[in-house]
Amino acid sequence: MSPPSPDLFTRLAPVLNVSDLAAERAFYESLGFPVIYEGEEYPGFIAFGTDTVHFGIQKAPGDNDPPSVLTWQISVSDVDAAAERCRAAGLEFELEHNDPAPGWSYRRLILRTPSGYRLALEGENE
Repeated sequence: MSPPSPDLFTRLAPVLNVSDLAAERAFYESLGFPVIYEGEEYPGFIAFGTDTVHFGIQKAPGDNDPPSVLTWQISVSDVDAAAERCRAAGLEFELEHNDPAPGWSYRRLILRTPSGYRLALEGENE
């Protein structure tokens, strides 16, 4: 089988199962993600998006264990601005500084979503 055309896959748009849809919505909106879809066609589902990031949340059909299945990582252009956004929204976070190899150093903010997902807001190489 030949590999797919490079333009076959155009965007990754994961959907997270969440225990509290309203709390998760408020969390992502407080980070600045706009809602791009919410409708009667799919009750219990909300999509967020920017030019480069698309994802959805939906009410989990039962118990789930978010920390064991996913670390949700989103790249940010400015870690300090992201930290300020979190502070202004009253969101708790830890700041990590990572130096995995010579010439590769970055910081990231680690948060927990209301449903317990681990969210990493990762900055560019410093």
